[in-house]
This record gives sequence, structure tokens and C-alpha cells, in this order.
Amino acid sequence: MTSWHERTIEQRDLLNPAFCAVVLWHIALGYREEALSTGSGEGGLPLELSFVGASLVLRGQTRSKLPGTIRTSLIAWLQDNPLERSAIARGVEILRPYVREAIIFGVHHGALMTAGPSLAPIDSAKNKMTIYVKQASPDVQDCVRRGQFVGRWLQKNGTSGTTLALLGLEP
Repeated sequence: MTSWHERTIEQRDLLNPAFCAVVLWHIALGYREEALSTGSGEGGLPLELSFVGASLVLRGQTRSKLPGTIRTSLIAWLQDNPLERSAIARGVEILRPYVREAIIFGVHHGALMTAGPSLAPIDSAKNKMTIYVKQASPDVQDCVRRGQFVGRWLQKNGTSGTTLALLGLEP
């Protein structure tokens, strides 16, 4: 991991642990909401999917190509966007240290909690998240909005093993 003062301005802005923790909080929230609405079991975002979710949301080109509805399956979306498969996989690799740092930051600051092999949003952080998002730039608001969508979409598309396999990733 590059020390903070050695990071580029872009890394400090887009990949800082606080912002990434906010995005992860929204991904985990969306995942939990979808699990609860469908009654499909555990509502915690599997840790491995937090890396996939971050790759889907933080890369603007990928984020702009996400489907408009969670009814679009991941496999259908990948067929329509074949280049995104490798971009997402590469993003998971590149973002790994930043996502880990964001998880630690989010847990330390009371926004996220880990429950075994999953990540969950802490409900008491909702007011802070709402205030932050209302004051944020349109790009940040888009990341947050799409983050919540991605959480729901990942939950809807089956097991984390299936999602990883479709993207050519290993657990």
C-alpha cells in the first residue's frame, strides 16, 4: 500500500478510505435490503463481493454502463458488455488494498461491521451518510446511488461463487 503522502491526487480523492467506506456502506445496505425483501437468507454482503462492488462502482466507465434494473442478470449484462468482464476483474485486483483499507476505516468509525465472512452497514450511521450525500458533488451522489443499486443487483444475481466465476475471479 502506498503511503498517503505518496498517493496521487486522484488516489487521494477517489480512493481515500472515508469515501470508499461510504460507497461500501451503500453497497452493503443495498445487498441487505434486497436479501430482506426477497427473504433470501443472510443480509450481510459477502466480503469477496465488496471488492466486486467497489470495482463496479468506482470505475466511472463501468458505472455508466450498469443496467437500469436489477432484473437484468449479470450474465446478460456481461454478454452485452463483454469488455467489462476483464475491466471489473482488473479493478478488483487494483482496488484490493483500497477496499481493505476502507473496510478497516468503516469498522473503526462505526459505519460498517464485519460478521464472519460478510460486511454489514451499521444503521446508526444512516444520518451521517444522508448528510454527507446531500452535500456531495453529483459524481459522489452517483457513486452512492449506484452503489446501493449494485448491492441489490449482486444479491439478486445468486451466490458470490457464481458471481466470481462469471467474472473469471477466484474466491
